[in-house]
Order: sequence, then structure tokens, then C-alpha cells
Amino acid sequence: MASRAKPPATEVKPQKPAQPAETATVDRRLAWLDRMRPFRARRDRDVTIEVTIRSLERELRAEHDAVGDVIDVWNQVAPAEVRGLASIGGVVQGTLTLSVESSGASYELSRALRDGLERELLKRLPARVRRIKVRVKAE
Repeated sequence: MASRAKPPATEVKPQKPAQPAETATVDRRLAWLDRMRPFRARRDRDVTIEVTIRSLERELRAEHDAVGDVIDVWNQVAPAEVRGLASIGGVVQGTLTLSVESSGASYELSRALRDGLERELLKRLPARVRRIKVRVKAE
């Protein structure tokens, strides 16, 4: 009889203890929560003034872009006493709106506009202004 050869000895590796399926699922969920926590956490409120200043700067820049040239011409052409009475409300569809505090100021401004101020403004801003309106501010 033929002698049987012994099979080579195989190394037996120690096995990790099997985790129950429930524990593995919980670990996976906890790992997911840990990864998501920075995205879902409440952020501390920004109490610096920087955001407010940037917002104000953006608004002022937009307003200056919209009526900056009109303000420059108004300051050059309008007499000092009229400049103190009125403020520029804006330019919408070719109509320049000037706001005043009282009806007396409105009368003074209207007189100055009829005496040549309106012609001078229209001459210097032909592409922007076709008409000038005076409004009394609501109190």
C-alpha cells in the first residue's frame, strides 16, 4: 500500500469575533452622523459689523451708479439755497424726482426751476432726464 502523504500544515489564522449585524449597522450610522455633523450643525451667529458695512456699501454704490451723475450736475447747477431745500429722490423713466420737506420749500424750488434751473438741468443731462417733478415728503 502506498503510504499516504500528509497534507502540508496550514496556518490557522485567529478569526475576529463576529459582530452581530445590528452592531455593524449602528456603527455605520454613527460614522455617517459624525461625517454629517459639520454640515448640519447650527452655526454661530455672526455679530460683527462687517456684513452690515458691506451691505451698506453695496447699496450706496448701486445708488451712486444710478444717480451719481445727476447729483454731480445738481450740485454744480443749483443755487445753494435751493440745494438745501431739496434732495434727489431718483430718476425713473426720464423723470427726475426732487423731494422737499414742506409746501413752502416746494414753492421756492418750483420758482427756481421756472427761472432757468430746469432748462439748465435738461441741457446738461439730455440722455437721463426729460422731466422734473417736485414732491413734498410725507411726514
